[in-house]
Amino acid sequence: MIFNHCVIWKDILLVTYCPMKLITGATGRVGIALVRELNTRGEKVKVLVREGSNTKELEQFNCEFVHGDILEVDKWESSLEDIDSIFHLAAHINISSKKKDFTFDTNIQGTKNIADLCLRKEIVMVYASSIHALSAPSDGSTITEQTTFVTDSKERRGIYDYSKSYATKYVLEKANEGLKAIIVHPTGIIGPYDFRPSLFGQGMIDSVKSGLKLTTGGKFDYVDVRDVVWGMLKALELEKYGERYILSGEQLSMEEYVNYLKEFTGIQSNTKILGYTSSLLLAYISSILNKDSQITPYGVKTLYSNSNISHEKSTKELGYNPRSVKESLFDQYTWFKLNGYLDEKK
Repeated sequence: MIFNHCVIWKDILLVTYCPMKLITGATGRVGIALVRELNTRGEKVKVLVREGSNTKELEQFNCEFVHGDILEVDKWESSLEDIDSIFHLAAHINISSKKKDFTFDTNIQGTKNIADLCLRKEIVMVYASSIHALSAPSDGSTITEQTTFVTDSKERRGIYDYSKSYATKYVLEKANEGLKAIIVHPTGIIGPYDFRPSLFGQGMIDSVKSGLKLTTGGKFDYVDVRDVVWGMLKALELEKYGERYILSGEQLSMEEYVNYLKEFTGIQSNTKILGYTSSLLLAYISSILNKDSQITPYGVKTLYSNSNISHEKSTKELGYNPRSVKESLFDQYTWFKLNGYLDEKK
């Protein structure tokens, strides 16, 4: 039981009950940024972590650890007596065709379990879906919250897209049954606090260390992790139950990305920018050779798909105003540099 403060009134001790938030996926980048922000606001939180998880980064914060798995909620749901909301961030981001079962178990079954739990316990659920749950119209039309969901068809780029689409639709079904749910759709997440480098973050590290000699073409929309956290918290504060919000940032081409990194690092090189066919060929060769490459067929197709994404609804209803992609990239690069990720020995 968590108490905010105690007051003596007429020789009677009065205590104020302060419910807490629980975060799944707290060891990930968004989770760490969310815990950091909540602590800054004076809130202690509970974090769900699996046995054996690396919690080093979380140990610097004021948080209570709950050991458990989203696939086995019955083993830890007794820890929810003082919880009024769950931020469900746990997910397996998969840009390959491998680990299909693990991706589906985590992203679909795990989300179903949390949604069912929240409905049963009357707990608010804030679900971090993905922009990839939504279709990317080939005609270039703007992607909004009204855009259709990805279906299991040729239109689907990868198993990750389908898993997030299916899970999101399930949460919406439960919302129709009384679940107080808020769903956000972040685009490509960038920015600081990338302790266990994300796919994008590792790509930045590798690119800088190799002298920015090669990159794919294409473009995508990227958003700062801090803006994603702000958007989720604001939607919860305003009790936007049953609503979905796209948390996008700014479209960035890979050529612009490389030029920004050259500006930040001082590296001067003639970067080879691969076209679509060359990028896709390299991706398929890497897949055949079973190499753990940052370039995959899914990634290439994503970079060359429609990324005209609007956060107009989030701006209008939440006051959402994301920072520039250049600022986020600079902060991510600076964070990596200050924390030794760009050292030659790493």
